[in-house]
Amino acid sequence: MGQQLHRRLPPELVEAVLEAFNEHRIAEQRACELLGLRRTQLYTLRARWLRDQLKGHPFVVWNRPTSAFHQWPAEVQDWLHEQLRYIRDDAELFRGRFNFAFLAEEAEKQFGQPFHRNSLRRWALRQGYYHATPDEKRKVYTRFETAGPGALFQHDSSPHVWLPLTQRQQSLILTQDDYSRRVVGARLVERESAWHHLQVARVTVEEVGRPLAYYVDNHSIFRYVGYTGRHYRYRKGPDEGEQQFKRALQTLDIGLIYASSPEAKGKIEKRFDYFQRRLPFLCEKYRITDLAEANRLLRELMAFYNEQRVHQETGEIPQHRWEAAFRHGKSCLRPLEPHQDLEVIFALQDERLVKKDGTISFLSRLWKVGQLPGQKVTVALIPPTKLIILKGSEKLWEYHLEPPVRR
Repeated sequence: MGQQLHRRLPPELVEAVLEAFNEHRIAEQRACELLGLRRTQLYTLRARWLRDQLKGHPFVVWNRPTSAFHQWPAEVQDWLHEQLRYIRDDAELFRGRFNFAFLAEEAEKQFGQPFHRNSLRRWALRQGYYHATPDEKRKVYTRFETAGPGALFQHDSSPHVWLPLTQRQQSLILTQDDYSRRVVGARLVERESAWHHLQVARVTVEEVGRPLAYYVDNHSIFRYVGYTGRHYRYRKGPDEGEQQFKRALQTLDIGLIYASSPEAKGKIEKRFDYFQRRLPFLCEKYRITDLAEANRLLRELMAFYNEQRVHQETGEIPQHRWEAAFRHGKSCLRPLEPHQDLEVIFALQDERLVKKDGTISFLSRLWKVGQLPGQKVTVALIPPTKLIILKGSEKLWEYHLEPPVRR
């Protein structure tokens, strides 16, 4: 039984099935089906696997005298000792919180070869760094899937203590392509606003093109519309923030779809979970308290997720899935039109009535228009640099603002 099994299946898969069965994440019938064993054989194999776990011995599918399968070169083991000692002894908020999936990714970056999280976990057990047994709930996956890249971009934000040493929350804004799972936009900000969401969307469409629609929470992704400078302060409520985002997208012929429930946005919620398990740990480890440095780390994590990590549900690397869809003509993305002024479209826009003296009131002061008394004009605020007054698509005036106070 053992010899046949080891010829049919890789040892990592056998152990993964045994672990899932032992933790009641898959049923007995499913475990037998995956391993091609009868019920008695399954329990015999599990008993041997558990004995090896308790004794700290490496598990082998068949009883050969020695196995070098789980032996890594000295440089790999030295690196693992360093990383695991840090988590066990030196980390602050993350002390004792072992994330072996993340550790496997870091090891792959360091040594240029794949590592399996279960192998690292068992090695940590044998070396005495790790003693707990994971007791995580099995995650629920949302199976809805669009036809190709750009059919739907999921967009959301997550308040979290992303920089643990600051002891306060920041907000991560993410945009993910629904089909490929590629993260196409990301930015970490001190406090999210409609302006930040607009800017993430602008960079996204400039880099990859216009999707058919954005998929967002119902009225919950915008906390406020705001800008505070040396002399000016502009702030409105959350409903206005949602309208700003909707207006900008509709100007570019991009639809806006609201999720019926939080559970409907499971794909992007999983992305936040992915980054929450990595970015705060790295920010604490490298003593990062500056958003610019945290965003640099975020871009590195995003690049690894997009370009190297195999997605658990699709079985493909997001970037490869994205590119393959383009080759097969499945892309729904559309290029930007030459006449579209993104600076104005993604500005914070507001309407004002021109006074009899040819001025408008905005940001607690008067601005010269010089014409159109009694008519409405559009004010486009581009923090922190400028303010543009428009009538329709025609620019009437452009004012440069004072830079914001650095705090």
